[in-house]
Amino acid sequence: MNPIEEILNQFKEVPLEADLESLPEDVRSALPYIRQAMDLVTRIFLRQQHEHLPEHYDSVMKGEDEWRKRFYELFKGPWNQLTDFKSEYPDVNNRSAGCAFYPEDWANAKIKKTVEAMSGPEKEAAMDTYTVLRDNKGKLEAIPYHVYYAEELGEVFDLLEKAADMVEHEGLSSYLINRAEALVSGNYRESDAEWVRLTDSPVDLVIGPYEVYADALLGVKATYESMLMVVDREKGNALKEIESNLENLAAVFPVQSGAKAAVGGVAPIVVVDQIYSGGEAAQGVMAAAFNLPNDAWVRGNVGWKQVMLHNVMKAKFTVGTKEIAKKVMHGGENVDFDPMFTFVLLHEISHGLGPAYRADGRETAKCIGSSYVAIEETKADTGALYLILKLGGQYGINRYDSEVLLKTYLAGLFRSMRFGVHEAHGKANVIQFNWLKEKGVITRDGDRFAINAENIQNVAEELLVKVCTIEAAATPEEAEDFLREYGTPGEDILNAIGKLSDIPTDIKPVFPEF
Repeated sequence: MNPIEEILNQFKEVPLEADLESLPEDVRSALPYIRQAMDLVTRIFLRQQHEHLPEHYDSVMKGEDEWRKRFYELFKGPWNQLTDFKSEYPDVNNRSAGCAFYPEDWANAKIKKTVEAMSGPEKEAAMDTYTVLRDNKGKLEAIPYHVYYAEELGEVFDLLEKAADMVEHEGLSSYLINRAEALVSGNYRESDAEWVRLTDSPVDLVIGPYEVYADALLGVKATYESMLMVVDREKGNALKEIESNLENLAAVFPVQSGAKAAVGGVAPIVVVDQIYSGGEAAQGVMAAAFNLPNDAWVRGNVGWKQVMLHNVMKAKFTVGTKEIAKKVMHGGENVDFDPMFTFVLLHEISHGLGPAYRADGRETAKCIGSSYVAIEETKADTGALYLILKLGGQYGINRYDSEVLLKTYLAGLFRSMRFGVHEAHGKANVIQFNWLKEKGVITRDGDRFAINAENIQNVAEELLVKVCTIEAAATPEEAEDFLREYGTPGEDILNAIGKLSDIPTDIKPVFPEF
């Protein structure tokens, strides 16, 4: 078996089912236009990884190397997401820490030093989530996304406009056209707020620049992605009690050092089945849920939406989590999908809780540099665990047997760490494992781990306080020190991951035809 085949075999092909027949005919007719728009978003994402990747990608797809074509299709390029985006091909370098957000011929240290020396509007533009930086006669020039990617976005606009014209659902049609306008104007806030409030649509769509995971240089630049989903209203209605008790959940999170939370007016929970993806959302490891938008103003003044990808989540649990649990811990057969679903739901909710602004008014996301994403993912995971432990049986949160909960949680940590212990989510899971091990919750027992649940609520609370304190007041150096102390995987983690090679790392979705 060649090395590329071994990598691809870590992803098990799984058909993702969704009830397309229940959709109104007008919505079904609009779906192909939305899908075409999403494919264009993928093209923009390729450019964001490397300016010339779209042409290189096309060349590979026209070639005869079938394994290389399959690799590029899965990972959206030559870089292996499971090994911190190292290239699997000798004719291509590893992915740059700053991708194509920054000048390719500038050293990373020079870029950081130049941006740090800026002030006022110049620095604000350079650090803006939605600009690329380019060399203009020896100086850094910030170019807005909607200008830099204007050609592709113009085509996206036309396709979304066609879809909007076909859709009879007033709210969905309005969102489609307003989101199209946002993409070509760079004014995302109004359509972000409209998307949060859109909860009665038969389908849900996110499309645009959102997450900053790919920017390992300054940690502020967003990549384009898109997800198209069929809404399961019945499953969503079962979670209304949690949705209506957001303030009680928020009260659990520490907000220290004069920092402020950003709890907005609404936080709807939507359960969906995913039917297509584009951009970063179509690269390698699939998300099982998400919480958007990331704009702190929208979150604080309007709210945010938690979206649970039920068909994706169930497939991941069946293919990965259940099998991992049996190999990494004693009694690992005692895991269950329901506590995992609740944990993932509360993880997404936890992204919206805790410190959002520092005492001086700055967004916490921009105060600790490239460490932020790993710290934030640790906060969301730990917050979810703590909410279940502290509030289980209240506010619509189910109460679970602590042993079943912790075993399901630990299996989930290892499932995520397999995606790469140096990637933000993987590093966050390493932090949690090392913290729980240090506190005696996780112990080694022979060739597997054992769980001691006796003091888990206090241990989870201590970690939640720690990461919220970092977001509220730490310097970038202090955040980096914490990551070095707890985010480094030990031999116990690496050995356990090494024994999971016969279990698929993740799923490769087969989306329904439409």
